[in-house]
Amino acid sequence: MHFTKENLIELHNRIVNFADENLQKINDLNIDLNNEHDSSFVGMIIRQHSMNNDLSLLYSNKETQTLTSEFILYRCLIDDYIHIIFISDQDDKNEMFTRLNAHALSTNFRKLSDLAELNEEKLGGNYPFYPTYEMMEDLKQKMKDSPKRQAHFSNKDEFKFKTFKATGNLIRDLNDNDANSHNLRRAYFIWRKYSDFVHYSNLAYEEENEINPAEDTTYTEFAEIISYSYFVILNCLQHFVEKYGLEIIDSNNLAEYYANAGHQ
Repeated sequence: MHFTKENLIELHNRIVNFADENLQKINDLNIDLNNEHDSSFVGMIIRQHSMNNDLSLLYSNKETQTLTSEFILYRCLIDDYIHIIFISDQDDKNEMFTRLNAHALSTNFRKLSDLAELNEEKLGGNYPFYPTYEMMEDLKQKMKDSPKRQAHFSNKDEFKFKTFKATGNLIRDLNDNDANSHNLRRAYFIWRKYSDFVHYSNLAYEEENEINPAEDTTYTEFAEIISYSYFVILNCLQHFVEKYGLEIIDSNNLAEYYANAGHQ
């Protein structure tokens, strides 16, 4: 099947509806969003809802033929797919999400520390919006003392966080007998290809000028990525099925559609 822009709009809207109807069911559970794992899974569903809705609106209102915004958003969808499918295949999904969140905290702290170093070493220690060494020490202590952060440390005294594999290493470490190894490797191929569009270069500009979605397979590849969103949401919902007995709603029969679409 050769997909058109109208096909993509319909697929995105189906994903949005799938997320909508099940987010309402989750809302009825009255879950505690202070629970890290409940919050992580529901947050990912909301993220899928937002990006699919944005892509649908983008196609519906677009007057130009450029696809830069689509490539960037689809790369985000692929990134989520790789992480969620990997996490869902692990024996302890909750611990893996804790590790993912710990990695994000560690990365964020390092970024702020780099700004503090730049401020102190090059900008006189009083540059607007940049932290100082003193501010970073205060933040470090607050994180150490926070009950919410205890599970994220591998060694709190040394301020070391639990780790999560970088995307490339995650794919390289897959075994052929891992349940979703082929799907993840395929997704990573597209992820790498679309990475060119995140940061501008003339290469990305030239690549985009070579694309003609009315005639090539670009829209078909986009449809494959939309299927990733369905599987991300489905795997996140499984957390609430296992923990709360949630009954998944699928009014558009996406389970049947994606079982036969050839995207997986």
